[in-house]
Amino acid sequence: MVGLIAAAGGVMLAVLADVIAARAGASRVAAYGCGLASGAAATLGLWLALAPRPDWTVAALALLAYGAWWFTLLNLTQALESSLRVRLLAEVDAAGGHLPRVALEQRYNDAVLLRLRLGRLIAHGSIVERGERLFVASTGLKLLAGFFRAIKLMLIGQTSEFHAPLP
Repeated sequence: MVGLIAAAGGVMLAVLADVIAARAGASRVAAYGCGLASGAAATLGLWLALAPRPDWTVAALALLAYGAWWFTLLNLTQALESSLRVRLLAEVDAAGGHLPRVALEQRYNDAVLLRLRLGRLIAHGSIVERGERLFVASTGLKLLAGFFRAIKLMLIGQTSEFHAPLP
């Protein structure tokens, strides 16, 4: 039970650290990393403070529980921030619950979305354009992309569920 309490406290501190880092101007990836590290340290600290007899098996399980809960929160946060479905529902709701389809189609066509997302990535320095090619410039995003690529490979046996990878 001590391990789960420590993990829950770690998640609470991770959320707080993420919010503080983001409001201090850190990039989204840096804020996530700050939250992850702070929460893991808090989980271990709480476990040490609460455990009557330190048992490293319980500490490992506490960190595992913390990691699973943090990852769940990360995905919920990402869904709220970047899910097109959630964004479309918010747009319709903001318009009083009804909106002409053509208004959404004009705003959310493929070319507009691609330009918007590429513009954001370039403006934040996450990617750079050299000639006609785009390159990932952020080490954090390279690691994050590799992590999710590995998960997709493990779960669905390929790195993309949409099409074959580009050359």
